[in-house]
Amino acid sequence: MKEKIIAVLLFFLVIGFVWTNTVILKREIGELREVTAGFEIGEKDAARLTAEAREIYEIFKKKELFISLTVNHEDLTNIEEGFAEMIGCLSVGDTDGAQITKSRLIDSLEHLGRLSGFNFDAII
Repeated sequence: MKEKIIAVLLFFLVIGFVWTNTVILKREIGELREVTAGFEIGEKDAARLTAEAREIYEIFKKKELFISLTVNHEDLTNIEEGFAEMIGCLSVGDTDGAQITKSRLIDSLEHLGRLSGFNFDAII
């Protein structure tokens, strides 16, 4: 009887940890997506845009440690490459290329958010 009680407790403990991880992960990815989407690429000088993009990248790097515990590393690599490309475009003044990369980056973050939730895509 003790084994059954321990098994049920462990089951609910695992479910609780999975739920907590999912909620925190969705929040972290959502915040990162919102910051990235709110980044305006406009008529500012290249140095200022590059600095702002680097700040967003630093936010990603701070969140990456937790995100990397349960997320596919290929998805994280794609996001890092997106930040590197966007920062590179901004550093040479290519705002059109940076805008395209920003759009792809937002899509990658949305995809990561979908995979981090309770849904059929996350299971496959």
